[in-house]
Amino acid sequence: MKTGFPYGERLRRLRLENHFTQEEIALRAEITTSYYGQLERGKANPSVSMLEKICAAMGVSISDIFTDENDDTLGIDAPTMQILRKLNGRSEREKEIILEIIKSALRLQSEK
Repeated sequence: MKTGFPYGERLRRLRLENHFTQEEIALRAEITTSYYGQLERGKANPSVSMLEKICAAMGVSISDIFTDENDDTLGIDAPTMQILRKLNGRSEREKEIILEIIKSALRLQSEK
């Protein structure tokens, strides 16, 4: 029977997607690198508050750990899900600004 954290691989993928090292996440979450490594390997069980600290350190929501970007239940591809994750928690004004940037980039792309 497996007793460790079953989402360690997902935690690792989120960390790599966001271009962090284990050391950076551990420092930001105020935990040891060794403990963080144990979580990724499924050898330790974090508390909910610890997961919240780790997610905050990565800039993702706690639900991102328990959902797989390859789960196509919403019909959303992986790059679009990454964009949505980056927007999660931003203010409405920030989202509006980012939307305008995207629209401008798409217009430029279509003019090529």
